[in-house]
Amino acid sequence: MTTPEQPPPPVAWAKRLPALLVVGTTAVLAPMLLVRSGRLDTAALFVGVPLAIAVVIALSPPAKSLHGLTFRVVTFALMITSAFLHEGAACVLMASPLVYGVAHFVAEIARQSLDRRNGDRYRAALAIVPLLIAGLEGTAYRVEPVQQVSETRVVAMSAEQAATRLARGPDFSTERPFLLRLTGYPTPTVATGAGLDVGTRWTFLLAGDPIVTEVVAHDPRRVTFTVVADRSKTQRWMHWRGGTIDLTPRPDGTTEVRLTVEFIRRLDPSWYFGPIEAAMVGAGLDHFADSFGLTAGARPTD
Repeated sequence: MTTPEQPPPPVAWAKRLPALLVVGTTAVLAPMLLVRSGRLDTAALFVGVPLAIAVVIALSPPAKSLHGLTFRVVTFALMITSAFLHEGAACVLMASPLVYGVAHFVAEIARQSLDRRNGDRYRAALAIVPLLIAGLEGTAYRVEPVQQVSETRVVAMSAEQAATRLARGPDFSTERPFLLRLTGYPTPTVATGAGLDVGTRWTFLLAGDPIVTEVVAHDPRRVTFTVVADRSKTQRWMHWRGGTIDLTPRPDGTTEVRLTVEFIRRLDPSWYFGPIEAAMVGAGLDHFADSFGLTAGARPTD
């Protein structure tokens, strides 16, 4: 009588987890720290980071599954890509959850296909077809690349007083929102210009590079502006078009201030990068409103 075949022993995740956590944490934090410290052109990025990752991967337990091998290969590929993209390393960090997700999804489909008979194997592989179609976004088609984001504040001042605040320009010394500080997302640091008359141009320096805007319409309740030049680093992932600032008086003497900007998203897929860029721009508008002193409940003498 033959004994039934014993199933293979389970993967020792408990033993591998510390090494995997170290690899993942290093992969995320190392490029981010170098971007924020301005050391993208140093050996710390081109030699130090790959060396650290390679050592950690080499000393970690050997991969006993297709998913373990996938994690290692993707992690190292992301690190090498970050080194060559310089400022684009921030995009790689934002995209890393998507990259890991797609890679492990395909690895799981491949694992299931290999474990099945020929007929079932091909049916399992068909699950990749929707992923292939999604992968064409940005080349064969685009989904809603034009996005708008708004921020609304109610301030304890009249519309005329709020307009005066806007005309004197922003002060970017105010603390940035937590999301911007956490990600190191670039925001303007200096603004030059005067007033809100039609034709007035304001220049905003972002990481030392200018974004030039022009007022194209102005009345007591709305200011409309367009972007006439953009040489900032943010054009890697979005193209600024312009926006509006609406001032709506309320019966209680306060004013509702609504800031709206419009941009063309340059990153796809839309279902992933659309919400990310909207969140970043929303946090930027929050900081922009603060820089004008238009904080919730702010008064003319604040």
